[in-house]
Amino acid sequence: MGSANPTYLRTTNTHCSYCARETREKVRADRMIRHLPENKVFGGTLRIVECAECGLRYLNPMPDLRDLGQIYDYDVYEDSTNNNPVLMEHFYSSLKQHTRNLRTVLEIGCGTGEFLSFLESKGIEATGVEFADSAKRVKFKGKLLIGRMEDIDIPDASFDGVLLLNVIEHLSDPLSVLVKIRKMLAPGGTLLLRQPNSDMFFNKLYRPMVEFPKYLVHRALHARNKKTGFTVLGFQNQHLYYFNRRSVTQLLKRAGFEVAAYGTVDPYNRKRMVKSLKTGNLIEGGVATIRHVLGYVGLGPESLTVATVPAPAGEAVPRPPSDRAPAHAQMS
Repeated sequence: MGSANPTYLRTTNTHCSYCARETREKVRADRMIRHLPENKVFGGTLRIVECAECGLRYLNPMPDLRDLGQIYDYDVYEDSTNNNPVLMEHFYSSLKQHTRNLRTVLEIGCGTGEFLSFLESKGIEATGVEFADSAKRVKFKGKLLIGRMEDIDIPDASFDGVLLLNVIEHLSDPLSVLVKIRKMLAPGGTLLLRQPNSDMFFNKLYRPMVEFPKYLVHRALHARNKKTGFTVLGFQNQHLYYFNRRSVTQLLKRAGFEVAAYGTVDPYNRKRMVKSLKTGNLIEGGVATIRHVLGYVGLGPESLTVATVPAPAGEAVPRPPSDRAPAHAQMS
């Protein structure tokens, strides 16, 4: 008797969320991601496309929202690079530099909550947001809102700073979430937005020199039932969007923000370079050096955008009550 046909997870055809309608699309990745394990669970149907009108990059078809919980490995996010001390200091200094009065901060997708504890050590009143399925991994003992950001009710002008670190690429409707964040920020407040930089993956030189060899290695190892620790073209089946400078700037401006800074230089790579010189790890040092140089020309693997809410000149900033939500409140 032959084996039964495999049961694939569901997908949904979509369109450009920025243009809010169906537009002509350019396929940016299909063959190179079709046979990856993350795509095989969807029958190899996921493709990265680019809107021909606005340049937004996204999966089409996308994983069906009803099946998203089956593709998330929450343990992967427990050891987030956002939690390393170098980046935490970098994020904190960026908030301080651009925020009028930094007293309250909300981190959406706070992971284990280490950054929230770091902020509290700086005298900041910190609040986290995390999915119910991963909230049990949060070590932070302060205020925690549990649920999807789209479903949580937060009063306007409640926070001076909001952190969205490697989260926006997972959202099914990033524009609506940015609009919601804009409302919950007080005048003079700041949003710190970090996500993979797709301009690196799709660069005309970088793609054939780096991404295609990675694809060949990925295929060879997978044939031997071995896993790799890297992505191909930045593809992950839970990454619904693939942002670059153009698309991030467009979304933020439409949501009502002013873009104060954008960059792809990662200070952690500088530390890795120094460390590799001391340990003699030339491979790690070479990778860190390449990424550091790419960051200066806008092709670093991660981008960090600082977006602000203008504060009226000469006007006092109204402050809502500080007791917005009880600790570990369950939000339905």
